[in-house]
Parts: sequence; C-alpha cells; structure tokens
Amino acid sequence: MQLFPSSAQIEGRNLPLTIAAVAAGGATGATLRWAVRTLFDVETGSWPWWTLIVNVLGCLAIGVAVHRLERGSLRWDAIVTGLLGGFTTMSSFAVELNDFVDRDMTGTAVAYGGVTVASCAAAVGLASALSQQLARTNLCRGDDT
Repeated sequence: MQLFPSSAQIEGRNLPLTIAAVAAGGATGATLRWAVRTLFDVETGSWPWWTLIVNVLGCLAIGVAVHRLERGSLRWDAIVTGLLGGFTTMSSFAVELNDFVDRDMTGTAVAYGGVTVASCAAAVGLASALSQQLARTNLCRGDDT
C-alpha cells in the first residue's frame, strides 16, 4: 500500500501550493457543511435529511468535475479533494447510522445506509453522464466550454 505519492506523481508540482489549495478548499467545504448542519439541525434519531442532501449535492458536483477538471491538477485538488471532500461527510453519516443502531432502529439504519449509498452513486453517475453528454454536444457545435 502506498501511503505517500511517488516522486513521479509529484514531479513538477508545487507541493506547498497544492497543500494550501487542499486546505483552503477543505476549510471552505467543512464550513459550508457546518453551516447547513447548524441552520437545519436534525434531532438525533430522526431521518438526517440534510446530511443526505449535502452528500448527494457533493456527489453531483464530483460527477461534473470528473469531466471538467483534470485529475491531479491544482483545481482538482482544491475543488474535489478539498472543497467537496470537506463538504461531503462520511463521518456524520457514520455517526447517524450508529445513533440509529443505539436507539434500536436497526431497520432505519439499514434503510438510511442503503438510500445514502445508492443516491450518492446515482448522483455521481448521472452528473458524470450529463456532463459528458453536454461536453460532446458542445464539441459538435464547436463550443469549447
């Protein structure tokens, strides 16, 4: 298992700038997630709609980014790894699943887990397909956006 990037993966990259971009994006994404959680507080044991919505929106954005941003670029690092990585939340999802189980709501935990994974996977796939189709349509028209 490779824990750190190889020299070939970082050759020609400005690591301090990359780290700063990921950190700035992550801080922004995590702050946005915190704001959503604070504005739309969910009672423990109730269906955590806002976590689900945040994760699906983040996955939609990642699906678009796959075709719009070059992986390994500074923009990818800042937006996908940083901003969207900080905005989407596996940790809250895991805590909410645990809360359901602790309240003997195992069926709800399983349903929430299934809905979240399926919705997020579908969001990435749908946004990726639509983004790719839009790119093809724009190329056919001669539009390079």
